[in-house]
Amino acid sequence: MAEADGDEAPVQLDLRSGHSVWEIDSAPEAPRIRLDRDVETDVVIVGAGITGAFLAERLTRAGRAVMVLDRHAPETASTAASTALLQWELDAPMLELEQRIGFGKAAAVYRRSWESVRGIGALLDRLGLAPDFAPRETLYFAGTDLDPTDLREELALRRRAELPGELLDRDGLLSRFGFDRRAALLSTGAAEVDPIKLARVLLDAARSRGARVVSPILVEAYSTSPSSISVRTSHGVEIHGKALILANGYEMPAFVPATIHTIASTWALATKPQPPGVIWPGRALAWEASTPYFYLRTTLEDRIILGGEDEEITDAAARDALLPAKIPVLLAKLQKLLPAARLDVETAWTGFFGETEDGLPLIGPVPGHPRCYAAFGYGGNGITFSAMAAELIAGLLDGRRDPILDVLAVDRS
Repeated sequence: MAEADGDEAPVQLDLRSGHSVWEIDSAPEAPRIRLDRDVETDVVIVGAGITGAFLAERLTRAGRAVMVLDRHAPETASTAASTALLQWELDAPMLELEQRIGFGKAAAVYRRSWESVRGIGALLDRLGLAPDFAPRETLYFAGTDLDPTDLREELALRRRAELPGELLDRDGLLSRFGFDRRAALLSTGAAEVDPIKLARVLLDAARSRGARVVSPILVEAYSTSPSSISVRTSHGVEIHGKALILANGYEMPAFVPATIHTIASTWALATKPQPPGVIWPGRALAWEASTPYFYLRTTLEDRIILGGEDEEITDAAARDALLPAKIPVLLAKLQKLLPAARLDVETAWTGFFGETEDGLPLIGPVPGHPRCYAAFGYGGNGITFSAMAAELIAGLLDGRRDPILDVLAVDRS
């Protein structure tokens, strides 16, 4: 039996502050259950955010009994702070990823990410629900990290990997979108979504198949063996099962050997609804190849969401204190890109996010802990990676191991 309780307290972070745009019109959450006795199930998922929701839906669809545990109310932690750009393009461009892991593996990850966005849309169609899901193009602007020549090389690699895209010069950007930038890659296949609604749709589907969502409940000890797993909560209740999946985001347990993982801080805001004629044609998701980077999208109510300005800050008080200073910086970037935009801020927020050195998620078996699996979809593609994790781990539980798990291994260096 592999014990993972030790003497350390469970990781608990002040994950975010402020109010995201998704909380403005958020409906009341579904009723939760509480535990007062030991129970058994097939799969224990720790984390009731977007990753846990994808996993619960996928595994209950496969007929497994699932219990989801979280110290937060479902969908209210990092999921609520997401800006929910569903991109298949990764934080690490193919130019960089090819140098790290070779073209074949880089292309495989990029294509899997592209398929993952398509899969989310198909899943929502099957569920008969559309939680503000909208297909979008993306614009990847030249910046301080990649100039127009680099973007041309990036496009060549993507085309070699059979991925869509075209390079727009300044004139093309101005004529098609009204953006005055040196160059950008225009790609199809992305989408945008309301992350709270998406997580609720998925958890509701899982609940309809018998999944139990328990919160608030703090898991303080984990035990695994070749035949079973169990977790113990701070209330002394134990949950026993056949598989344990860690989907607790940036509160990663200390026994997970992820040396390439770090925590940073990010900031975002939403404008008030823009007047007619301001929103750019096609509402493409836009981001830039710069450090710190800047990105924007719209909502169905014609708000503009923008964010970025990431910093390596792991102290919540220091992160929160910077929010008033970050707002005008973000607005200045919006004004430069879209001079007609109204800069009235409706809401602003900040939070932690996880990232890896290679821009890829941490998905797969946790070394040294049989029947324990990690599902950490870090980076700007968090939701896309969450959907990918659900499929890959469902395969592992069915006895199928996808070769791409070698690239996403938790203990890679």
